[in-house]
Amino acid sequence: MKTLIKIAFLLFICAGSCGAERFILSGYVPQGIDTSFLSQKFLQIAETVGLSPDDNKKPITIIFYRVSEERKTGIRLPEWGGGGAIGGDTIVLPVDRTTAFYNNNMNRILLHELVHSALDRAYGYLRIPRWFHEGMAMALSGEINFDEQVLLSRAILTHVLIPLDSIEHMNRFSRARASIAYSESHFAVDFLLTTYGREVIPELLAASRKRRNFSDACFDVFGLTTQELDALLKKEMNRKYRIFYLFADYALLWIGILLLAVLAFIVTMIRNRKKRARLEAEELLAERENTNESSAAAAS
Repeated sequence: MKTLIKIAFLLFICAGSCGAERFILSGYVPQGIDTSFLSQKFLQIAETVGLSPDDNKKPITIIFYRVSEERKTGIRLPEWGGGGAIGGDTIVLPVDRTTAFYNNNMNRILLHELVHSALDRAYGYLRIPRWFHEGMAMALSGEINFDEQVLLSRAILTHVLIPLDSIEHMNRFSRARASIAYSESHFAVDFLLTTYGREVIPELLAASRKRRNFSDACFDVFGLTTQELDALLKKEMNRKYRIFYLFADYALLWIGILLLAVLAFIVTMIRNRKKRARLEAEELLAERENTNESSAAAAS
């Protein structure tokens, strides 16, 4: 309650520019925020997650604030957080946090948070796992990051993959651990989309609404418990990315090339040495045969 009061206070003192009818923009609104683009994308997101028009009438308030004002507003994001969705009606974004994920594209961050808002508006009364929330937000906002594959491969090789249930506590994670959690979440949802098709998302969410339980819905739709789904995803990650890091990391790649070159040089040197030894042995044998033949001729 205190946080909501402080957010209302921030809205009052920062009464900034308003965006399209679907959004109310407040605070230190940066240039380049395309509300028409965001509105169009949000309607697509709402349709994908099964958000009904009746539950999507209220505008979403987007508050742009400075990190120095976090204590005054009551907002608390992790040090790596680029934004946050508070329920289905409010989004907060720091405009000066340079260490946040994807901080260079504010529209992309907004799309990510709008997915959270749409899911909360449609299913706020259900416990939808954090990994699904984050994976959906990344998949539907179009976030593409080559580093994800490297992160997953490195996590596999160092045995630090995170169980999907543990991602629920991601706000307590360090930046490095949060990066792995986001990558796993994105991989999980992409795997579901690729394996079962895009229509699986509304089917899974509709089953969650009917059963009022995400785990039961997973079993109904996939025939898998959440633990079995976790194991399947880990197996697929291992299959795809176990050795990816060795080829994606340029330092390791060049070290590997250098080692192969040194190995090739050593093998060639050994081969040449054996060849020279064989030739010398053949020459020595030929000389002995010639000597023997000369001695035999002289004796006769």
